Amino acid sequence: MRKLWVKAWITLDGVFDADTMDHWWQNTNSPERMAYITEQYSQGDIYMMGRTTYEMLWPGWSKQTTGDGPGPLLNRMHKYVVSTTLTEAPWKESTIISENVVEAITKLKQQPGKDIIIDGSATLVQSLMGTGLIDEYRFLVEPFVMGTGRHFFPDGTPPTKLKLVESNVIASGTLALVYQPVNK
Repeated sequence: MRKLWVKAWITLDGVFDADTMDHWWQNTNSPERMAYITEQYSQGDIYMMGRTTYEMLWPGWSKQTTGDGPGPLLNRMHKYVVSTTLTEAPWKESTIISENVVEAITKLKQQPGKDIIIDGSATLVQSLMGTGLIDEYRFLVEPFVMGTGRHFFPDGTPPTKLKLVESNVIASGTLALVYQPVNK
């Protein structure tokens, strides 16, 4: 059975939104961090996102088909975008899941293959919490306090006990943290 994990890049205070990333994401970029990110993506063959994340990422990543970074890996993966409003998904190898989301993801997990990676997509992630489908949360926590912005786990998120199963410090003080739900 495939493992499904959530990947998010966040500030120390839990902000993850694209509107604030210019303040905190590029300031800690390094070859070591990019190598870590690329290695993480290499573990999957399904790349899943909500509509907002898909619309933000596909125009840039779909053009990065060569080189050593994550672009070529992402372009080889099958993409699934969970949306009730999207009518077309132009990124190569993209499929829209518009209904029976839990059932569709359950079927994907039962297929042979590499991991399923949900990138960002906090609304999608929050809708899946409590379903038992999420096997891990993988965060790159940047050494920056934004103070304002959209939080990955906002007020009202279902209480979820997690255990830390891996932690690494990457260049510039970025923390790579992997958590698994307890009692999954």
